[in-house]
Amino acid sequence: MAHILIVDDEPLLRDELQESLELEDFEVSTAEAGLEALEKCRHTAFDVVVTDLKMPKMGGLELIRKLNEQGFDGQVIVVSGHGAESNRTEAMENGAVACFAKPLDIEELIEKLNEVL
Repeated sequence: MAHILIVDDEPLLRDELQESLELEDFEVSTAEAGLEALEKCRHTAFDVVVTDLKMPKMGGLELIRKLNEQGFDGQVIVVSGHGAESNRTEAMENGAVACFAKPLDIEELIEKLNEVL
C-alpha cells in the first residue's frame, strides 16, 4: 500500500484529500506546513508528497528543496491555488512530477498517483 503525505495549510482541503485517497486504498498522513512535513519525512518513508506551494513559514518550493537535500526518494506532486507559472516551473525543475491548480480535480490527482506509483 502506497503511503502519501498531504501538505496543505487549508484543513478542509487536507481532510477532503485524505478521505478521498483513503477510499482508493492509499495510506495517508497529513501535515499543515512545510516544517511539519519535513520532520515527518525524516521519520517515515513516504512514496509521494502532495504539497501546496504557498504556506506560512515554509512553502512548497522550499519543502521540495529540503526534501532533495535530505535524499527523499519518493515523488512530489504540487497543488497550488496561486497562478504563478514561474513557481510551478520551478517546482518541476526541482523534481516535482506534476503540478495541479486549485480547485483540485481529485480524480486527476488519483490518476497521477497511480501513474507515478
